[in-house]
Amino acid sequence: MCFSTFCWHNEDHYTYSANYQHFGATKTWYGIPGADAERFEEAMRQAVPELFETQPDLLFQLVTLLPPDQLKKAGVNVFALDQRAGQFVITFPQAYHAGFNHGFNFNEAVNFAPHDWEPYGEAGVERLKAFRRQPCFSHDELLITAAIRDTTIKTAKWLAPALERLRDRELQQRADLLKRHKDYNDHYCKIDEPGVVGGPRCELGFEIDEQDVPEEEYQCSFCKAYSYLSHFQCHKRSKVMCLLHAGNYECCDGTEEERLTNVDHTLRYRQSDDALVAVVLKVIDRARVPEAWQEKLDKALDDEPKPALKVLRSLVSEGERIPYELPGLPDLKAFVNRCNEWVDEATNYITRKQQNRRKNDKVWRKGSKAAEMEERDRELRKIENIHKLLAEAEDISFDCPEINTLQERSQAIAEFQQDATTALKNPALRSTQEFEDLAELGKGFNVDIPEVEKLAKVVSQMKWNDQARERRNQFQTLDDVGSFLKQGVELGIPEHNEHLIHYKEQEVQGQLWEAKAKELISVEAVHYQQLEALSTQASTLPVSRDTLAAVDAILTKQREAHRQIVSMYDKCRDPDFRKRPKYKDLRDVLDALSELNSKPTGTIDLEKETKRHEDWMRKGKKLFGKANAPLHILHAHMKHVATHNAFCFDLADKPRMPVEPASREHTPVDSEDPGQELRSTRDVFCICRSIEAGMMIECELCHEWYHGKCLKIARGKVKEDDKYTCPICDHRVKIPRDAARPKLEDLQDWQAEIPNLPFQPEEEDTLEEIVSTAQDFRDYMRPFINPVLTTPEEVTTQRFYLRKIEGAEILLAHETNFFRQELHKWAPVAPTPPPTLEISLSTRKPRPTKQQKMMAQLGIDNPDDLPQQFRTKQHSFNKSRKSSDAHSTKAPQPLQPAPQQHRNRSDTPKSAGPLPPGHMHHHSQPRPLSTPHIDPTVTAYAYDNHFNLASPHHHHPSPTFATTPTFLQAHHPHHQPLPGLALDSPHFGPHSPLDISRASAPALDPSLFNPESQFALRDVAHASRLRSPPSDVPYGGNAAGMAGIDDHLFADFTTGQAEEGGRNEAGEALEERMQGDAEQGEGDEKERQFEVDEFLNQ
Repeated sequence: MCFSTFCWHNEDHYTYSANYQHFGATKTWYGIPGADAERFEEAMRQAVPELFETQPDLLFQLVTLLPPDQLKKAGVNVFALDQRAGQFVITFPQAYHAGFNHGFNFNEAVNFAPHDWEPYGEAGVERLKAFRRQPCFSHDELLITAAIRDTTIKTAKWLAPALERLRDRELQQRADLLKRHKDYNDHYCKIDEPGVVGGPRCELGFEIDEQDVPEEEYQCSFCKAYSYLSHFQCHKRSKVMCLLHAGNYECCDGTEEERLTNVDHTLRYRQSDDALVAVVLKVIDRARVPEAWQEKLDKALDDEPKPALKVLRSLVSEGERIPYELPGLPDLKAFVNRCNEWVDEATNYITRKQQNRRKNDKVWRKGSKAAEMEERDRELRKIENIHKLLAEAEDISFDCPEINTLQERSQAIAEFQQDATTALKNPALRSTQEFEDLAELGKGFNVDIPEVEKLAKVVSQMKWNDQARERRNQFQTLDDVGSFLKQGVELGIPEHNEHLIHYKEQEVQGQLWEAKAKELISVEAVHYQQLEALSTQASTLPVSRDTLAAVDAILTKQREAHRQIVSMYDKCRDPDFRKRPKYKDLRDVLDALSELNSKPTGTIDLEKETKRHEDWMRKGKKLFGKANAPLHILHAHMKHVATHNAFCFDLADKPRMPVEPASREHTPVDSEDPGQELRSTRDVFCICRSIEAGMMIECELCHEWYHGKCLKIARGKVKEDDKYTCPICDHRVKIPRDAARPKLEDLQDWQAEIPNLPFQPEEEDTLEEIVSTAQDFRDYMRPFINPVLTTPEEVTTQRFYLRKIEGAEILLAHETNFFRQELHKWAPVAPTPPPTLEISLSTRKPRPTKQQKMMAQLGIDNPDDLPQQFRTKQHSFNKSRKSSDAHSTKAPQPLQPAPQQHRNRSDTPKSAGPLPPGHMHHHSQPRPLSTPHIDPTVTAYAYDNHFNLASPHHHHPSPTFATTPTFLQAHHPHHQPLPGLALDSPHFGPHSPLDISRASAPALDPSLFNPESQFALRDVAHASRLRSPPSDVPYGGNAAGMAGIDDHLFADFTTGQAEEGGRNEAGEALEERMQGDAEQGEGDEKERQFEVDEFLNQ
């Protein structure tokens, strides 16, 4: 404040104050030390006595000034200073100060109270009470709160004396008040005797309540002091008095006796006497912790000349836990640490632990870290160190158990040295165990004793001799003997030692055995008698485990193989066929034989039986057109045939009217039969007799739908309005086949050979399934194979069963030829009758051989013009060698002459008529479908574009593209036939041949052959003939079962490049056939050479 003045005063509660000037003019301070406070007050009263008489608290009002020089004359020490911006001024407790400002300035002040302030604070409270001035806070509450919250020793040091004064003052005031209370009426008081219930009752109210209340509720109405620990309350006027003024202050209109005895007044304690004493005592004890620790230390040092290290460690640990600076703790820690170091060093010689011995000298090179550590440990393991430690313990002057133990250890070492010296003088007098125990005792001292090394060497030599005796009765490998001899040399075993000589001889004999065994094992033709002898000799010699295991393995395999061969050969000759081994078990035995260097006795006989069984399998391969395929393909192909035939020979599949596939729109749109769609989803089609799948093609004649996949017709080669004639209606249309179809009779003959086989074939069950399924179907078809009873009304039925027979994977020759002739008789399409079928071969084109590929690359037509390295070795057939089909019960078919260079491998009739015009072939150049003529260069080897398509803009006269008058007459009675046709048009009369009762024929629905329901020619524009099912329709039924089998899987083995074994089989088969045709003329030689090329090219 500008030019302001502050009068003489000191701070409330005699606290410190700090005054900081932020900025402005100088402030002049006058100060009087706290020690001169009473002289100052007396000087003030002497200067203005009249003011103090009327206002005793004048100095508290900060309105009085007295010049400093006058105060100095009264003997008061007065000091002055000037405070400027940025400076602090500190006033101490009870110090009076005054001053003034030289101008405008800005200062900030605050009171604070460090721990040395407490006595001044108590005096300040008493001074305020004397002048009945209200204090700023309760001094007693401050002390009690600090005692409860702050538990540090530093706080307890200044707090303990203050609490002692508080306790003494409070208990004295309580006792004085209780005495005045009892003086008026002697009785058992509930204040100091709460358990007594007899005698006069005490009317004064009394409570002990630790609950915090506002300060005005425990402030004395007379002296304005805060009665924190206890106060006296008048209920009449709600006044509160301290214990000093309780009763004698007129708080109400009652007398002092009434105030101290009646029920209108209550004495309240915050804590009982015992609780207050406990709180104070706890702080006092905490403050005395450093002194108590020092007393223990002094006692430990004074009681014994050599203090126990355990006690000193305990004092150090206790002192470190005391959160207070202890003067004697640093010196004690230094002494204890020195003692601990001695104990640690002494422990190295006390603890019985094994010395670390180096195991690898290469690691312990000079200058390495490990070598340095070893050198340091060697220094520490000297015996002299023990004596030095004992002398050092005497100098330090302390006591611990390790000192006594080390002294005992020193004496024990001396006794050991004397005992070891005696033992080494005559080692024969003691056993190995005694020497070992003595050596272990020396090592346990953990010091370098010269006698220990000598004992260890003697122990090692004695152990080696003991092991040498034990090893003579044990099996040892050559490596074991070598390492044992090496160990003996390293231990210094003398050369004349009997055990050393024995094992050297064993090592030489073992090496000779090893060399001989390896020599016998490495040769191609193993001499098993010598191996047996070596194996027997190995029990007495040290040999290599690996070599011995190899010898035993060869012998074990040989014995096991011989046992299996004998067992297999005996079983294969068992009269009971079902007890003969399976072919799979035979293959396992033969595979095991391939690992042997030589074949055991009996192998040749077993191989002969194997050859006889495999000849039967090769015969089956030839029947199915898989002559060049591996043997294991036979069973897989037969499973495929069995699965396919199960659908084609399904007896539940009955003749029906032509139906549309499920994906085709129904015509008419408004169908009267709502269940027609449901039935269509269960209908089967095509020669494979499976449900709709993929692209479907409708025959223009019989209106049956066929799978494009079964007919090998690609989707991109067909247009929606193209017309198609199926192979069932026109026998000239070839059915594509991936493999040859054997005749049922041949399969039955092949099956009849099974009981004579040495092994049970895996194909037996599958073959039985194929034959039985076909035979059941043939028996079922027998009533229909009667040319006398057939009529034109059965054309649809004949087509249906011919379709099933043609779709099967085996050939029913009689049924096929019968239905083909009957269909040509009643519904002719081709101008000539169908030829008679005897065999059904594959229609796939053979792949070129390596020689043919090489000739095409070099542009050579004659194989003789090839370079020598590319020429194929000529096949020579040994007529004295038995064919692989020597056991075949049926004579092979003679080779047919080849009409041209490329022979057609489709279904081969006895006399094949010319192909009708309009048929497209695989190797022909593409041209428009409407082309009416046939390219003369087109080969007859057709299998791909075998279907007949008619152009919508060009009508070809071929029966494949348009119906002939004969066909129209057969299907349309009102159509007039052309002159010259030999066959009459079949007429469907009112009585169908199906009405005739047949004993063995199944009943058929006559409505299927109703003339009104016979198929009529459909308008091509009305409905498409090419249908594909929805994407979510599976290949269901037969298609689902056959979709997982690749149609080309087995054909690839047939048409692929023949392996060496396959070429031999083909040569053997041709040799047999050529022997049967040896009497034929020279004209058949070209045909025979063609057959050889064909087999080799498959």
